[in-house]
Amino acid sequence: MKQGLEKRVSLNNKQELPLIGLGTYLLMEREAEEVVYAALMKGYRLIDSAAMYGNEAAVGRAVRRAVENGIPREEISVVTKNWKTDMGYEKALEAFEKSAQQLKLDVIDLLLLIHWPDASNEVNIATWKALEELYYGGKVKSIGVSNFNEEQLRYLFKWGDIKPAVNQFSSSPGNSQEDLRFFCEQETIRVMAYSPIQRGRILEDQDIRHLAEKYHKTPAQIALRWNLQRGVIPIPKTASIDRLEENKDLFDFALTKVEMTLLLNKT
Repeated sequence: MKQGLEKRVSLNNKQELPLIGLGTYLLMEREAEEVVYAALMKGYRLIDSAAMYGNEAAVGRAVRRAVENGIPREEISVVTKNWKTDMGYEKALEAFEKSAQQLKLDVIDLLLLIHWPDASNEVNIATWKALEELYYGGKVKSIGVSNFNEEQLRYLFKWGDIKPAVNQFSSSPGNSQEDLRFFCEQETIRVMAYSPIQRGRILEDQDIRHLAEKYHKTPAQIALRWNLQRGVIPIPKTASIDRLEENKDLFDFALTKVEMTLLLNKT
């Protein structure tokens, strides 16, 4: 039975993703390439990028280097996202071509819509239709959204042909967004969590520190494990090669139901 970074979860289109990934927000140029490459060589297989991050080219280089050094391309899942200025059918298609040119990969594994949905549902669905075209054309393996609420998701269900495979939004102890997570679970949409440790802000929380002492883990590992046990894929960002090891060491302990509830109900 596969464990840890090798274990995967299924999306609603039968594609599979790893249980944890690496976020790359604020990682640029050489640093981005080296951190992503190190992560892949350490066993990470899910890398989250975005056009807005300005690091798609570096991510692509790191993936190609890892493949040249023996990591099977089919094991690696690369995520990218359209930005707010690329909304609408034509703009979304143009933005995809720019991302593809930057990444220089055979296929993009998961294309998320935008970081933030447009205020207009009509604009959102026009953009979604472009993503559906890319999916039907085999240019992306899956399509999804980011920061969509229940109402916005229901609109896509009504007017789109394809249900999003993933909804990416912030989720951490004290910011669980549990109602949205539950809705996505009921609709077979996998949740991917950015900022799973609130950019370090939750690491001084006394309850989390107590649990870290109990399990001989770090506060960050407690927060990441909490999301894993909720069926959420966390994508912590780090520029530290050493932290890559820490963030993946999550599979030799489990929080109790009481502890899960304690962290869920934090404010």
